[in-house]
Formats: sequence, C-alpha cells, structure tokens
Amino acid sequence: MGINIHDPLVQIKVTESVCGFVAICTTSFRLWLRRSRPWYDDACAFLSLLCLFVQIAGVFMHVEHPSELSRLNRIASYYLISTTFYAVIWTARLSILMSIIRCTPDPVTCRRLWWLAGAFVATLCFFFAQLFWVCETMHNGWKNKPSPQCPLPKQVAICQLVSDVLADLSLILLPLRLIQGIKDKRLRRRLVFIFSTSIVTTIVSLVHASYIITRGGIPVIISALVEDCMSLTVANFPVVLSASIRHFSSSPSHDLDDDEPSLTWKFRTPTQPDSGTVTGQLSTGYRPRGGGGRGVGNTTTTTSEVTDTTIDLTKKSVIPAFEVGSEEQLFGASGVEKKTEGEIAMDGNDQTTAVATAVRREDRGVVRIDVLPYPREPLPSPLPPTPTTGEL
Repeated sequence: MGINIHDPLVQIKVTESVCGFVAICTTSFRLWLRRSRPWYDDACAFLSLLCLFVQIAGVFMHVEHPSELSRLNRIASYYLISTTFYAVIWTARLSILMSIIRCTPDPVTCRRLWWLAGAFVATLCFFFAQLFWVCETMHNGWKNKPSPQCPLPKQVAICQLVSDVLADLSLILLPLRLIQGIKDKRLRRRLVFIFSTSIVTTIVSLVHASYIITRGGIPVIISALVEDCMSLTVANFPVVLSASIRHFSSSPSHDLDDDEPSLTWKFRTPTQPDSGTVTGQLSTGYRPRGGGGRGVGNTTTTTSEVTDTTIDLTKKSVIPAFEVGSEEQLFGASGVEKKTEGEIAMDGNDQTTAVATAVRREDRGVVRIDVLPYPREPLPSPLPPTPTTGEL
C-alpha cells in the first residue's frame, strides 16, 4: 500500500521530517563549532533541539491508522506536539538573546538583557498555562476524535502574534548597537543580514496565527511545525554563518562568533631599538582550564619599527595605554569596567586606560576588543619612555 500524500497525518509527518532535518543539522553543526567553548546560548540551542526530538516523537506516535492508538495516547500525542511547539520556539529565541548577551560589554545593558531573558521564560510558562487552561476547560468532544486537536480561540492567536512580533523585533534591534562598532562596512552589512533573519520567524508566525483565527485544523499543526523548525534554524544562523564568513574570508575576522579564549594578548605597537617593558600594572584573574600560576610577565621588543608584542595574561603583567585601530584581539582581566563611551579602565589603574570602538564581553574574565594599540602618553620613571608618535 503506497503513501497517501493527501492524508493530513502523512502531510504532518513529511513536514516534520523535512523541516526537522534542516533544524537538527544546523543545530548539530553549531554545537560542533562551539564544542570547545560552550556558553548559555549553546545550552539553549541544545535544549531546543531536545524539545524538537520530543515533538518528532509526538508526531510519529500516529501510526497508519490512528484508531490503533488508545484515546489517552492520542491526547498525549497532541499535548506533546503543542507543548514542545512553545518550548522549541522560546528556547531558540533565548539562544539568540544569550548570543547577544555574550557579545555585550556594558554590565548595565547585560543586566537588562538578563531581565528580558526572564521575560522570555515567563512568556513560555504563560503559554503552557494558557494551553492547558483553554483545552481542559472546554467540552471534551475534541478528545474523542481520531486525531485530537484542541480548537484554540482567537485570544490564543492574538497572544501568540503579539509576543512573537515583540520578541523577534527585540532580537533584530538589539544587535544593531553592537554591529555599529565594527569598522568593516561589508562585514557590518553581513552581520545585519544574519541577525535580521529573525524576521523569517515572524512571517511564519503570522501565517500560523492567521490559520488559528480563520481555518483551524491540520494547517495550524503544519504551520506550527514549520515555525518551530524555522526558529531553531534561525537561532543557529549567527554562529554558523559567522563561522562560514571567517572560513572563506581572506581578511581577519570581526564577527560576533567568538574565537577560543586566548591565554595571551597579542597586539602591535611601534617601538624603538632596545626598548624594554611597557607600563601599567594589570592584575588578571583569568586562568586556563588546567590551572596556571601568577607572576609578573615582561614584554620585550625587537629592533624593527613595528613588532608583535605578547603579554601573558595568565600572570600579572604590565601593559601600555593605547588607542584603537582595527585588529580584533582577546585579553583577560579581573577588573574590567566600562567608563565613558568607548573607554575602559582595567583594575582602576590609570596607566591601563584604553580607548576602544567595540568592546564586548565574551565570558567571565575575557573581553574582546577591536584594537590596534598605540601608546598615547609617556611612561613613568624609571622605565624608559615609549614613543607617542610613529607610523602604525
């Protein structure tokens, strides 16, 4: 007996199989890319993937003849699909929001974004409660059908539509402030496009809400499954596409997908022959996974006009004041705080004041900066002075 493509249950299974395959592949690739440096955004993506697996199980509980399932199992299948619909979408949105938090340097902004994350969780709980309240308080006739589906009223569609638009709009607008600090216009446009893909989820949610209001039935389930898989796929775009840009681009990467935290801070600075250490005491609290000692790290330079200088930030080190250029680097510090716009101070030491166009926090004790350091004030005695002029 062949497959009847006009059978609504077959259409649901085909939709879940095709869309789910794409979502599973992109999420698996994203988790593989981030395997050595996972954060909360990756955990949310993994949780969304687990919920998608549960949803797939609920979809495929229907065998060729739904009557072969007991009434209780058919109802359970509906609730599995319905609850995981909300879980997949909102954990995927949380993943995008956590990616934004990971790249946000301002502690005040970070706290506000964490409150927004709490609002996302509260919204998810609200929809769970609304689903059971609406479906369990109405007449039980829908539970006796061969393929049970709770007839959701218009207020459910309105709540979904309003929350979807507000959430997706916030996820589109929030990264723009971070992206503005990137000097590469072409890369900035790429990142705007990457984060703007959240609008795709909004479009699908509009279709889903319209089906709830106008038609109901199988189209509601199919559009819900598409919205779920699309949300999870879009949540992986910032990581997957940024990795692709970094891989195929011939220029240094400035994307929002952080590299593995480095144990050293590498930068370029103009020097004079036989120059010695640079100034500014920085007490660092960043240690590698496996431990690491503390001490004083010195930096020496060669006689070339422009040299690469490395400071080991697993130890106490001395660093110069500098101005920004365009080379993206990492450094770890125990006391990094935002000062005025574009300025940071490390451990309250004025000698370590730095100006930066794009500072963003990657993880505890690790900060990412767009910098090409350039000494802008003389060194204190007894250290030899660092030139304040020169060609980068």
